[in-house]
Amino acid sequence: MRSWVLEALIEVICHGQYSNLYLKHHLKECPSKDRALATHIFYGTLQNYGYLNYCVNQYVKKKIPNRVRILLLMSVYQLFFLDKVPAYAIVNEAVTLTKIKNPSLSGLVNAFLHRVKQKDILLPDQEEEALSILYSVPSWLVYMWKAQYGIQQTKTMLSWTQQILPIYVRRNALCSTIEDFENSMFTSIQDDLYIYHGNDVAAHPYYQQGKMSIQDIGSYEIACFVDAKPGMHVLDTCAAPGTKTMAMAERMKDTGQIVSVDLHAHRVQLIENDAKRLHLQIVKALCKDARDLENLGLFDRVLCDVPCSGYGILARKPDIRLRMKPEDMDALIPLQQDILERGSLHVKENGILVYSTCTINKKENEKQIQSFLKKHTDFVLLEEKTIFPNKGQDGFYMAKLEKQQDSLL
Repeated sequence: MRSWVLEALIEVICHGQYSNLYLKHHLKECPSKDRALATHIFYGTLQNYGYLNYCVNQYVKKKIPNRVRILLLMSVYQLFFLDKVPAYAIVNEAVTLTKIKNPSLSGLVNAFLHRVKQKDILLPDQEEEALSILYSVPSWLVYMWKAQYGIQQTKTMLSWTQQILPIYVRRNALCSTIEDFENSMFTSIQDDLYIYHGNDVAAHPYYQQGKMSIQDIGSYEIACFVDAKPGMHVLDTCAAPGTKTMAMAERMKDTGQIVSVDLHAHRVQLIENDAKRLHLQIVKALCKDARDLENLGLFDRVLCDVPCSGYGILARKPDIRLRMKPEDMDALIPLQQDILERGSLHVKENGILVYSTCTINKKENEKQIQSFLKKHTDFVLLEEKTIFPNKGQDGFYMAKLEKQQDSLL
């Protein structure tokens, strides 16, 4: 099992694989009885990547191969954070795995793991720098969140970005009943959202029959926030893989039409495949740039769920931590503005425009809406909300704007 975790972490850390996609395609290679623990170690190591590296660096001063370093990281994670796993088992397995490809370093691994203690790890005196290390995020993010939301909210968010989130599924009410989900595999959360207590959702008959889909709480709330009614025409401008599109289509009782746009043809295919799996007829998927929506006409609802920095989903997608750069965030802001601008051109009078992100950053959220409203007096803000990372939930932002009638301008 630990051999599988090591190879999975190498793929994500060294070769740039996305953690969630890697699990989706490769978790089945891990013995079924070990999958829950393997997933826990995999995500936990990535979530604590910065802190674990800091711990290793305090003891290991020589340069070591990436494979051995990653093995030390996952082993330290288990020693520090998993109470029910015996220390001797962790150390013995690490030494065994080292001997396979790096036998000359097995003594170093053994000595380090016997010596390292969490209580001996010294953090900087500066609070922001200490938080950066402790929660494995760049110090600039800590300073930014502190400036925008205050130190207490920042500490709370950082704490929740370390949680291992459950798997959530959305019930397709069009081809299932509440009674179908009244068993030990599911725990009801809200409306048609459930915690799934299995490992491989895609292998469950309900998934294959179109009775359920994977969807997190924040993503589901955005789909509900759009408030698409049966018979409406809806535009989803950055739709792939289609999770919100499908939730809206189900809430619309598969009447009306949803035009779902994505830039890449292979991702458009994902939308089409999911609509087919869920037996939905009203979804029309198009390969288009969200900044070029000509000839699409006007819609009752337009959703701009824009590309963003993803700071709200660090728990769900911990590999974001490995590649976070402040300049990437700044580069996204003009793109977000363009998508919102183009999407607004396709809203009917009295129609609704929803802007959403999966990040916690006022530059990408509130300030984008403020800037848009200054340029567009024909839109009014009806509601906005920030969902901060908390127990069992990622962080999201959403704003609802209404297009006013010409006579009211």
